[in-house]
Amino acid sequence: MRNFLDTQLPATAGGAAPDISKFLATIRKRFSLSEHEGDMIAAQLQDVFELKAGDYLVHEGEKIGYSSLILEGFAARFKETAAGERQIMEVQIPGDFVDLHSYPLEVLDHSIAALTPCKVARLPHRALTQLIEDHPRFARILWFSTMVDASMHREWLLNIGTRNGMARIAHLMCEIYSRSEVVGLTDGGSFRFPLSQTQIGECLGYTQMHVNRMLKKLRQTGLIAGTGQVVEILDWDGLAQLSEFDPAYLYLTGRES
Repeated sequence: MRNFLDTQLPATAGGAAPDISKFLATIRKRFSLSEHEGDMIAAQLQDVFELKAGDYLVHEGEKIGYSSLILEGFAARFKETAAGERQIMEVQIPGDFVDLHSYPLEVLDHSIAALTPCKVARLPHRALTQLIEDHPRFARILWFSTMVDASMHREWLLNIGTRNGMARIAHLMCEIYSRSEVVGLTDGGSFRFPLSQTQIGECLGYTQMHVNRMLKKLRQTGLIAGTGQVVEILDWDGLAQLSEFDPAYLYLTGRES
């Protein structure tokens, strides 16, 4: 698998900042943020990279001096056993900063890799320090993002530890749909769900065969439709009820600035 540092794209014309509108959409669900403030963040994200599915953004134990923002594509936060078995602990979508944790930690205790082809922008930690020193409000906004990651991890533990069968998969779909809706990646009830059955199993503690059976059952209930890259939710209330999905843990409401 290729290393993230080997995949830098040519600089954009005129040094133009990358489009971080999806990231700003997630921030503005929770905090007020002016266009000028958004531009200040974007100006620090000049390095843009492309990755293939399977490429690592960060290896467990690797010391890094930057944090990565997904512009396009899906990635996963995970840990691996010595035998190569993988437990995915969070799916990252466009607009997510996938490793803000590395800013205070420097070394992550887990790996992050692309699930699909991705385009990623890098924010050097020295630039992040300067942003926070010049504009202390950014510290709360970015810290909040890491706290939401922690909230999601707790919900994933609950999902794997207490729910069974279709409910686990239904909950994962409800989460990805809700987060995708914020960044404009839904079309009615349809959304991109580009995880293979093996990857869904790595998220939920299921074998690929069990995932296959549960997906067939979900489609037979009439709650969802679609195969492959796109899922259509036909009955949102039914899917949310089956999975006991409550979006409160995603904190998609306004905060005090």
